[in-house]
Amino acid sequence: MPSSYFHEVHEQVGTELWVNNPALPEIELGLASGAVGIASNPRYIATLLAAEPEFVHRTIDEILIHAGTQDDQRLAMEVIQQAVSRPLKMFHDLYRESGGRYGHVAIQGNPFKNDDLTAMLEEAEQFRELGENIIIKQPATVEGALALEEFTARGWSTIGTMSFSVDQYIHMAEAHRRGLQRTSKKPRCLITMLPGMFSEYLAEDAAQRGVEVSDAALLEAGIHTTRAAYKIYRERNYEAMILSAGARSMAHWTELVGPGVAMTLSGKLTESLVKESPPIETRIEASTPRETIDELRQKFPDFVKACDLGAMVSEHFRSYGPFVRFQHSLADGLQIIIKEIRTKR
Repeated sequence: MPSSYFHEVHEQVGTELWVNNPALPEIELGLASGAVGIASNPRYIATLLAAEPEFVHRTIDEILIHAGTQDDQRLAMEVIQQAVSRPLKMFHDLYRESGGRYGHVAIQGNPFKNDDLTAMLEEAEQFRELGENIIIKQPATVEGALALEEFTARGWSTIGTMSFSVDQYIHMAEAHRRGLQRTSKKPRCLITMLPGMFSEYLAEDAAQRGVEVSDAALLEAGIHTTRAAYKIYRERNYEAMILSAGARSMAHWTELVGPGVAMTLSGKLTESLVKESPPIETRIEASTPRETIDELRQKFPDFVKACDLGAMVSEHFRSYGPFVRFQHSLADGLQIIIKEIRTKR
């Protein structure tokens, strides 16, 4: 297979490509282009409804045959599991060939149960039955960290998701480290930072409060938070690497390329980068202009919370503005599946 842009970035720098919520052509593109994994969340089916409605409707029809009296949320999660099973099989060879390093496919649980540790543990048991290369996502909260530690101790690979701040990254990385101390295995762990989504959140906050801020400064805000978490990752030599997710532009890739970094991209952004093949340059440790940081700190308390060590206690992660926004989006994603199920009941 000829080497692509992403193969070269991985070989030269070590940055990993994961493709986010992909339709079948995007899964195939990822495999051909050097992707090492697939990310998904409860909005996956909403994406597939636009790209592959027949696949979604067929999956729901098959599940409803044996649905019985199961509640709609449980059935919606079955639809997600079926959708995730497709890339799981397609990436299994990569998982085996790499000795379990690559080829993972991510699944995230019911967003309405993000605060229920028992439910998260039970869901994970079901997810593990999908295949050995499944990687399970937990929210960057107190309960999510407890789940991540337990899964790590069992030798399961994990992703800490919905993390927007340095404090959240540290909390989840420490949970992973504690889990490693309870096992002889070395399961992978990646913890998200979400530069594109964070910038969107600040833009909405600015609009609501009548704060003037440039698009360039907002772009830098998301990128800077990811770099701040990466700095801690390197300084403390954490085993849990940064997974920069929620990219909204090519800059969210090119400005964060570096060793020990993974990034999720949409199929569209993946295709654009393959075509453009920009220069390969390590940018993850580049500096944000001082005047931009000063402006962001003055205008956005949530920017300070994202970047400063100790700015948040773990009990406040769940109520942190960008986390709440993402939680609502994931809940809406599950409701979209439920609506389709009820239409076909």
